[in-house]
Amino acid sequence: MTEKTIFELLHTIEQVTHKMLVRWRQASNIDLGISHILVLHELKTHGECRPSDLAKNLNFTPASLTHLSTKLTNQKLISRRQDESDRRTTYWAITDKGKEILNEAHENGQNVRKDLFSHLSEEERLAMLTIYKKLDDALN
Repeated sequence: MTEKTIFELLHTIEQVTHKMLVRWRQASNIDLGISHILVLHELKTHGECRPSDLAKNLNFTPASLTHLSTKLTNQKLISRRQDESDRRTTYWAITDKGKEILNEAHENGQNVRKDLFSHLSEEERLAMLTIYKKLDDALN
């Protein structure tokens, strides 16, 4: 594969990903970005945790995580709790309202992807799945 072809492939993947995110935002009444959703998903999946651990797991800077938490806290999607033995340590947890928003975001995302992938044949979807599994294995 030539360097030009690889660049074209990468550029096209980025375009499709960006357009899917735009469609997801347009199809949703949720006033959150994908980074907010990733924080909620991490909290739902792994439970209560410290912001520093969350930043590390998501590869976010602590400053960006602090910025995201303001909106999540104001909308009552996460709660904060101080450690009783060390008042400097804070834990975040997803609230029931946060879980509802996360479920809604997930459903909206599934609908966008179903619509997009409906343009591919079954054979093309299977080929794409095989390719992405191979790429995922290479990243692990």
